[in-house]
Amino acid sequence: MFRNVDIGHNELAPPEAPPLTPGGKSGLSFFLLLLLLYVGLGATAQSFHPILGLLWTEIFVFLLPPALLAAGSNLRPGPFLLLARRPPRRQVLLGAACGLALFFAAAGIMSVTSALLPREWVHTFDVTRLFEGSRPHQLGMALVAAVLAPLAEEIAFRGYLLSALRTRFPPGVAIAASALLFASIHLDPVRFPAVLFLGVFLGWLAWRSGSIWPAVAAHAVNNGLGALVASLAGGDREAGGSVAAGLAAMAIGLAALSPLALAWIRATPAPPEGSADLVRTDPGDPSIRFRLRLVPPGWRALAALGLLLFSALGLLQALRG
Repeated sequence: MFRNVDIGHNELAPPEAPPLTPGGKSGLSFFLLLLLLYVGLGATAQSFHPILGLLWTEIFVFLLPPALLAAGSNLRPGPFLLLARRPPRRQVLLGAACGLALFFAAAGIMSVTSALLPREWVHTFDVTRLFEGSRPHQLGMALVAAVLAPLAEEIAFRGYLLSALRTRFPPGVAIAASALLFASIHLDPVRFPAVLFLGVFLGWLAWRSGSIWPAVAAHAVNNGLGALVASLAGGDREAGGSVAAGLAAMAIGLAALSPLALAWIRATPAPPEGSADLVRTDPGDPSIRFRLRLVPPGWRALAALGLLLFSALGLLQALRG
């Protein structure tokens, strides 16, 4: 006589949680947004003032948009940007050691590229000109390039972009695509092969550890050494390299990188699954589609502050002119 007790009362049962694997994120859309911001605002800000403009670019083009877009996609920015997982100190130190070897390998690649490309291209895209000037100017540029740029660019490319691509593609494809887009956004054909190589290795570091911090350490060492060399170059346009010298530097870098890569594999035996980083802010909402209303007011205020500071840089330039 109790067989019909529960009939008609299923609505009292607790609802099931939405599936934990909602659709994918578009890495290409994110890249196009970064490219638009970089070309339209970042380059302009740097024309207003080299150091302050570069500082503005790293914060409001590469650092803030990934966090804002993740928050607006019902995703917790920490896990999605690979910031939440804290790697052991030895992994960070190993990443820094990789950065040293990467510098020699990438410098060799760039030396070969510079020797093969037309001299006009090499002169046009010579980044050492950014470090010309007084010692305070050189120090300011070096600090931004070696400290802020690695953090901001890793959050953008090995954080948001790599995570977004991994919602649609296997790790190898996602790493290669993120590296290609990372090299492309520099808009520099001379550095393109070297930056592509860096992007692949940095993406591999981030994927295996599930964290951007080892890649940040490697990026910082590479950029710091690059800033030092650029400062010491003193604007010498003829200080290039030959194919032989470039191949030698590549051989040294790759020889040093090989045992470090093997050590990295041993230090990261089980790369975490990408789905573990898709932590939704509202677990009851299955969608990770971007919605502006989900962006916290604080993030919107920071974006407004960025536009205000951009205007201030323009005003400063006008007053100086």
